[in-house]
Amino acid sequence: MSDESMWIERAQSAEARVSTYEASVAKLKEKIRSVMETLGARERGDGSFDIDYEKFVAKLGIEGALEVRRVIDEQYAISGAPGEKPRIKVRAA
Repeated sequence: MSDESMWIERAQSAEARVSTYEASVAKLKEKIRSVMETLGARERGDGSFDIDYEKFVAKLGIEGALEVRRVIDEQYAISGAPGEKPRIKVRAA
């Protein structure tokens, strides 16, 4: 194999890998866009995120919203009816 054919083969191999990586990146970008849309999230200039909770809850639907509420209530020991003043139990660290 001559030097030239070796370099041609390496270039073709690199082009194939780049093409595969580009396709993977495109799929990943689409997944991220979908997740951001579902969360109603927008990225700030500093890299942090703002979440539009109204959009988030609307996308969740009633079953998802109830599940999130259950998890939040358990995590933070919140009790009480929705829309009323919550009762929070203080836990020792």
